[in-house]
Amino acid sequence: MKSKALHPDDLLLRCLAMQRGKYWVAMCIDLDLTVQATTAPQARKLLKAQITSYVADAVSVDEEHAAYLLHRKAPLRYRCLYHFAKMVNATKRRQSYEAAMPLVPVGA
Repeated sequence: MKSKALHPDDLLLRCLAMQRGKYWVAMCIDLDLTVQATTAPQARKLLKAQITSYVADAVSVDEEHAAYLLHRKAPLRYRCLYHFAKMVNATKRRQSYEAAMPLVPVGA
C-alpha cells in the first residue's frame, strides 16, 4: 500500500457529539471512531482518549497500514451531519467540534 503524506489539515480532527435519548454519542468523522457516555463532556473526554490510543496504535503497532488507518472516514451520513451541525451552530442536543490529532514521537 502506498504511503500518503500528512497534510496540515490532517492534524485537525472533526468530531460530533449528539444526544441520543439519555446518552451522548461522540464520534470522530475523520477516523470513524465512536463512544457513548451519559454526558457530553464525558463523551468528549472518552473520544479524546480513544483517538489518542487509536493514533498511537496505528503508527506504532501497524506501521504498514498506518496511512490507511489515519485516513479512514465515517460514513457519508455522519460527515453530512457534522457539517450540518457546524453550519447551524451547536444546539443542546448536537455539537460539532474539532480536536487536535495527537502527535506520537517517532519510534514510539
